Amino acid sequence: MADFIRLQLKLKWGFNRNNNKASAIMTAIATLFAVVIALALVLVLSYVLRSSIPQISLKQLSQMYLTLIMIGLLVAATGMQMKRLYRPGDLLITARFPLSPFKLFVSYLILNYIDLCVYSAVLVLPILVVYGIAVSCFTVAYAFGMLLCVLLMPLIPFGLSIFIAIPAVYLMSLLEKHGIVRLILFVLVLVGAFVLYDYILTVLAQFFIHRNWEEGTLEIWEKILTALDGYYNPAYYLGNVLFFDRFWLGFGVLLGAGAVLVGGGAALAKVVCTRLRLKALDSGGSGYPRHSVLDNYGSGLAIFRYGFKEILRTKTYSYFYLGVAISTPVMVFFCNRLVSMVGEAQIGKGINFGASILVAAVFMAMICSFTGTVLSVEGKNFYITKLVPVGYRKQLLVKALLNIGVSAVALLISAVVIGSLQFINAAEMAVLVCSQLVLATGLVFNGINLNLANPNLKPKANGEAEEINITYMLLIGLVLAALLGAASIILPKAVEASGTAIAYAVVVGTSCVYALINFLVFWFTADKKYKNIEC
Repeated sequence: MADFIRLQLKLKWGFNRNNNKASAIMTAIATLFAVVIALALVLVLSYVLRSSIPQISLKQLSQMYLTLIMIGLLVAATGMQMKRLYRPGDLLITARFPLSPFKLFVSYLILNYIDLCVYSAVLVLPILVVYGIAVSCFTVAYAFGMLLCVLLMPLIPFGLSIFIAIPAVYLMSLLEKHGIVRLILFVLVLVGAFVLYDYILTVLAQFFIHRNWEEGTLEIWEKILTALDGYYNPAYYLGNVLFFDRFWLGFGVLLGAGAVLVGGGAALAKVVCTRLRLKALDSGGSGYPRHSVLDNYGSGLAIFRYGFKEILRTKTYSYFYLGVAISTPVMVFFCNRLVSMVGEAQIGKGINFGASILVAAVFMAMICSFTGTVLSVEGKNFYITKLVPVGYRKQLLVKALLNIGVSAVALLISAVVIGSLQFINAAEMAVLVCSQLVLATGLVFNGINLNLANPNLKPKANGEAEEINITYMLLIGLVLAALLGAASIILPKAVEASGTAIAYAVVVGTSCVYALINFLVFWFTADKKYKNIEC
């Protein structure tokens, strides 16, 4: 059992020489960037709340972050329990291991707990360090309390996750054949999280711009912090441990409740897990039957339909590609409002056009970044695309049109939202739509060119998309968005007479040149590069 655990840990956390170093580096950079933004938000929010609500104790304020971390760990732990205990992808392999079903079950529980401890350390330590610096409470005792929190934090989320995973697996089985419903739920969660994030940023922006809170905002935050300070909240007891305030009460409750939840959950999970595994093995691990139907479609339309179905079947595509595209209009509205508010305070009025260009370009970059995997997602089935009686360039053009279409729909709906709220006038709207549609076209062909040069056809888990090309394309898109946004903001202010017209020309012209270059590269090199790809 110990050897099995070590092997699984090595597969997940160890470094494999066959891993793509560039992918690892880009993933690390993207992760570090996200962590820096999150910690900066914690630093600023802690300082603002502490200075604005002095009657709230340091322990009460820390409980807000501890609660959020525990919720994050609960979600992560539930996902791990579902994947390893109830929906294992390696079921047929592990069934042949020289381990009894009970030892295999215990091994997976131990692996899940170890993973959760790693996540706990990664989340708790940086956030509490930044919090301690922001509110000036960083002492030796506080540092020791942080270490204890890292050890105690996973207990209750881990125990609860064992119970939650059982109904969650049942719910997922009901939605197995309803990808649209799952996509809608994901979009709702994504939009909700974005709205909450936008609200926090808006509150902070208003505080630093006006040096004051809007009416009612202070009371809302005070109620939230007070509500979290109760015996029903596990973070309350973590706060006791962190600040050594009634330490033994917090330590005892966390340890005792964690032991009861883990013990009871493990007993229940063993019964459910055993039944599900036996059922899966008896059925040969087969899923729902698939029925093939021959449809009388033309080659272009058939590839188009196949590409769209591929988006729905692949989780990365359906969630983070199609999901982001669907939720873009909502997120564009909130981003426009926030950027315009901050811009008007710092630069002055007339910032709305530049803010709209910046925000729209950023979301076009997010949507189109997935075109860097139009070939990679085929994986081991790529050879089929070389056998079908359709030219390589035509296949890629159809996939490009599909991605451009998704981007165009998201852009047009976003434009309607921006225009109806009168962020910009009709001329600015026309420039925005034209420039961003052309920019999206350039990004799509750039992504295809990049994927032709770096196909990444190695087998992937569940047919998921390769991350490295997505990361490259996202960085390219964000750089272009920053340049276009800066030009559309600075030029109207810098050149008084004709600055607006110059800004229009720069935004549209840059997008056209970028799109034309990438299209020409695609047109003259796609066939040759496609022929040289081997799966």
